[in-house]
Amino acid sequence: MAKFTEEEKEKIFYSLMEHGRQLFSTHGLKKTSIGDLTKAVGIAQGSYYLFFQSKEELYFAVLGQEEEAIRTYLVEKYFASGTFTKEQFREFLRESFAIMEENPFIQQLHQDGLLETLFRKLPADKLEQHFADDSAFLLPFIEKAQAKGMLIQTEPETIVSLIRSIVLLSLQKEKIGVDHYEETIELLIELVTNGLMNK
Repeated sequence: MAKFTEEEKEKIFYSLMEHGRQLFSTHGLKKTSIGDLTKAVGIAQGSYYLFFQSKEELYFAVLGQEEEAIRTYLVEKYFASGTFTKEQFREFLRESFAIMEENPFIQQLHQDGLLETLFRKLPADKLEQHFADDSAFLLPFIEKAQAKGMLIQTEPETIVSLIRSIVLLSLQKEKIGVDHYEETIELLIELVTNGLMNK
């Protein structure tokens, strides 16, 4: 197995992430092989395992990077000012839905049982960390809004869980019913906004 310098390892890692994103987005996880990934990066297949234990682990790393970029964007757009109005919260939920519906990488995650495959093949600690990161990004803003009296006083973790649950409905359009989906989601956003935000 080849030996790499720390600089080479870093370069290869980011190259795997970049090419992994391209290949997974184009072909999906199932149709992308480790051979495809190593060929794109220019390393031997055996060297791949210096960086990731499986292609699922690389997929999950790319997904984490994608979600981090989305979180950063949403925070800067809706919460960076320190204000937390009802209209901001409503628009935050609307745009979160739009991103989930339009992002091909996230949409792909919920097709063909891919999510279940990842849950089966990834170490439990990686999954737990992923969910913790998901909660941690919103928690400070929820707590700050509660301290200012803008949001109702209930467990902030419960509010974060509610927001996550609502946004995940964007992946259930077919089950909800396409004919009434838009109106249903809009009404749900309005009810949740009015229910969580103080007058």
